Amino acid sequence: MGKLTSEKGKLIREEYSTTKEKNVCDQIGLTQIKGIKTKVDGTNGVENVSIKNFTGKSTQVHLTTQKRFIEVMKLDNDSINFINMFCGSESINNNGKDRFHISEINNIYVESFLKFLNENKIKVVDLIVNNGYNITSIVYKDLKNDNLSEITYDDIIRKIEQCSWVALKGGIHLKNNENKTYFHFQREGKKNKNNRYNVLWHIHDNLFV
Repeated sequence: MGKLTSEKGKLIREEYSTTKEKNVCDQIGLTQIKGIKTKVDGTNGVENVSIKNFTGKSTQVHLTTQKRFIEVMKLDNDSINFINMFCGSESINNNGKDRFHISEINNIYVESFLKFLNENKIKVVDLIVNNGYNITSIVYKDLKNDNLSEITYDDIIRKIEQCSWVALKGGIHLKNNENKTYFHFQREGKKNKNNRYNVLWHIHDNLFV
């Protein structure tokens, strides 16, 4: 398959946001909405649908800067410290690394952020799913098996009510009572420092079961 270069990644993203999303829209009777400044990928004038193409167990659902996330969520200082240390910055020198693993971060900061997430589950999930665009549902396209699934925004909110955010090695996961992940938070992995330190959220296929 070869190494996934930045150019190949760009071409894949373009294909997903044009051809593959158009195919899904045609399949379910929606008009495609193009553009990176909206979460709406297709609409029929009443329903606003976000389309997620999966090749694995999860895919990106929301990406924002640390500054924007901190401002919108109105985080306290301990949670801000967690975001800054976990997502990183050019000013950090952690034995040659520009960020910290969760296990290296002061537990007070970790617990503060987890407390915030668990006390504000709907607020956080609304941001990463909806972000003010009145998303009525998410369509999950399983590219490997050519299957479509859909979940409404209201059902997402209902399903997360009994879930909890937990810290794992590589990020923070929203898990149900069967230990299945619905969403997770991680840091970006890009080498380019212009967009390396952002706050990145993934949606998992478990949500659609």
